[in-house]
Amino acid sequence: MNHGDAKAYLRRIRYTEPVQKDKETLNGLIRAHLEQVPFENLDVCELGKVPSLDEGELFEKIVKRRRGGYCFELNTLFLALLRALGFTVYPVAVRVLWNRDILPPVSHMALVVRLSDGKYLCDVGYGGPGPKGLLSLEPPVQEVAGERFQVRGTSGDLLIERAHDEEWKAVLQFHDQPFFQQDFQLLNFYCAANPAVIFSHKRVINLCTAAGSKALTEMELVVREGEQTLRRQLQDEEELKVCLEEEFGLCNIKTKQDVQTAGGK
Repeated sequence: MNHGDAKAYLRRIRYTEPVQKDKETLNGLIRAHLEQVPFENLDVCELGKVPSLDEGELFEKIVKRRRGGYCFELNTLFLALLRALGFTVYPVAVRVLWNRDILPPVSHMALVVRLSDGKYLCDVGYGGPGPKGLLSLEPPVQEVAGERFQVRGTSGDLLIERAHDEEWKAVLQFHDQPFFQQDFQLLNFYCAANPAVIFSHKRVINLCTAAGSKALTEMELVVREGEQTLRRQLQDEEELKVCLEEEFGLCNIKTKQDVQTAGGK
């Protein structure tokens, strides 16, 4: 990613602070990204596409067309931005353990950044209960965006747990080893094309806000602000498209109904 593209990317996420190679900058970049670029799988579930992980195509989609993406897309492009800004960073392959009774396959991409005082997990592509900011990979319990996490070593891997209902629940697990970018192509295809993976057939959109979050699963919109949770069931495709634009900033999205209608002509 060149200097001009990096500047355009920073404008896309509305990051206006000076860029330094430190924790404050990195945490600010993560929060800005989470609040401006939605996690969304619309190309996969609506169009049946396997998303491209080409950096140029991702830049066109996320920065120029102001779309979102799922983990492989978002963290691939964010990786390029961090490297363009001078950070030392590498991708890791992750298991998502939240609410899982058995060990799941690797199905997620995150980033590890080396700073002067240690390593940090950096993830702008997980729409679930993971850390919504910078997480140190050192063991002590820490607070990230108002939520408590701890990092433990287990069987050669790092296990990230979150405090939930007075107990620690496993969230993510990964081996702290750089994963080749080309190998994520296999995981990307697996998650987009396998009917056993939720993203291949169910609409999932998440966006952090300063006060909470917004989430759309199929036709149910859930908005959380502090202790308050509002739920609304969308009634039709017209209301869906209005919701996508007004709540998530996603315009001119083709839905399954659009595809079916076009195919029937």
